[in-house]
Amino acid sequence: MNGRPDDDGITLVELIVYLFVSAVVLGSLALMFVNGLRAQTQTTDRDSATGDGSVVSNSLLTSVRNASEFRVIDGRGLIAKVATGGTDWECRAWALTDGVLRYRTSQTALSVADTAEWGVIARGITGTLPGGRVFAAAGDRALTIGLEIASGDTSILFNNGVTAQAVSDGTDTTSCW
Repeated sequence: MNGRPDDDGITLVELIVYLFVSAVVLGSLALMFVNGLRAQTQTTDRDSATGDGSVVSNSLLTSVRNASEFRVIDGRGLIAKVATGGTDWECRAWALTDGVLRYRTSQTALSVADTAEWGVIARGITGTLPGGRVFAAAGDRALTIGLEIASGDTSILFNNGVTAQAVSDGTDTTSCW
């Protein structure tokens, strides 16, 4: 022996300390990664619900505001006679069935009895008005809308009211119900 320390390797104590420090660092990184994924999922769910809410809001509020009259059917269906410009009128209907809000337009009368072939506006919808209703007439021309849109673990509430403002000159023959 020449008096130099033995540097041929590391001791068992050093190895345990390195493993402990590595485990703490890797555990912290894994926790940050999991929290990042959770936050991303929540953000995606919130953005999806908000986007659906925007589509629902635009469809309902714009159409009813341009309607001369509307009918609420069982609190889960709505049919409106909507002015489309000039002297043209169109029937538009919305119906909530099994958590899916569906939409349809027509030049003739509509029924919300069979909506299987209608377009889907949004999923994960529940009515928030009394009795689980989505639509309620508030007078002859005012409509109250109340619904919750869920996406993943996130949901947004959409509660609003709108008044039908279009006036028919009496020459149109469109009958929506």
